[in-house]
Amino acid sequence: MKTKKFFNLALASVLLLAACKDDRDKNLQISQISQDNYSSIGSFYSKNGTQLQTYTVSGTSGGSFTSPKGTIVTIPPNAFVDKNNNPVTGTVTINFKDIYKKSDMLFSNMPTNSLWGGPIKSGGEFFIKAKVENDAVQIANGKKIKINQPFQQGSSIDNEMKAMLLMPQQGDTLGGWFESPSDSLEITLSGYIFSLYQFTSPIDSGSWCNSDNALYFSAYPQTTLTLNPLDNINDYHTDVFLMFGNVNSMVHVYYSSYGSNFPYYNAPAGLQCTVVAIGVKNEKLYSSFTPITITNNLTLNFSLTETTTDAFKNQLEALN
Repeated sequence: MKTKKFFNLALASVLLLAACKDDRDKNLQISQISQDNYSSIGSFYSKNGTQLQTYTVSGTSGGSFTSPKGTIVTIPPNAFVDKNNNPVTGTVTINFKDIYKKSDMLFSNMPTNSLWGGPIKSGGEFFIKAKVENDAVQIANGKKIKINQPFQQGSSIDNEMKAMLLMPQQGDTLGGWFESPSDSLEITLSGYIFSLYQFTSPIDSGSWCNSDNALYFSAYPQTTLTLNPLDNINDYHTDVFLMFGNVNSMVHVYYSSYGSNFPYYNAPAGLQCTVVAIGVKNEKLYSSFTPITITNNLTLNFSLTETTTDAFKNQLEALN
């Protein structure tokens, strides 16, 4: 009798463990599926883009911090004033994110389009916002924040790099990067030091900055590259990007309802790139990767196929 009871208890334990394992497997599968579910293209960028880091410094004595990617941000004493131009003396919260790789630029939808539409070569992008509690603050007159951007693997000194700022898209007017009239860039043996003297307006939105070479692509004649989607744009809400080979540049090609396609009028003829298209339909991710060499007035058709986030990331990161 005791043996039978022991057997029954052991059998119950085995069945319970098996049930728990099944539940864990189901939960893991549900978790993996939910990571690939996107309500929109915007949710794709929100889930996969570079996330904000939060730091604190003293308004009186300043401070410094180093991002996970090795960017060193140095803030001097008495660096900030409030909206009424009063000195900030308390604790200042700094929101910061930095982007170096082309894949991260795409995941964050932060392309290297210049304000006039052409591609530019990036040495590193970063976002910065300073606030006291919920109120944004400005850099005090005569003060500067130093952002030391280290060279990434495979990069080297580029003496044409300049300090640039981002003008956001406003309505139907596309934004882009432009050379900052007030900031400066120092080129060192280990990276670029961006000296930021003033946040962009409105300061509540934070500032996007970039170390850029706007002249790199001027050596190539410009031509029109036309990208024709074979899928319904309204179904997929497609975004299209160009990932240039052997140069840290990734541009967003915008849809034209006039031609029902994606025209890019500043394509550098003779260069290799990969056309990367992404879309979301029924909460699923779709993409296409098409390597090309840009020739005069090239027209390319592309079509999206369903993919997973991990598969997309692997293909994209191979283009860095």
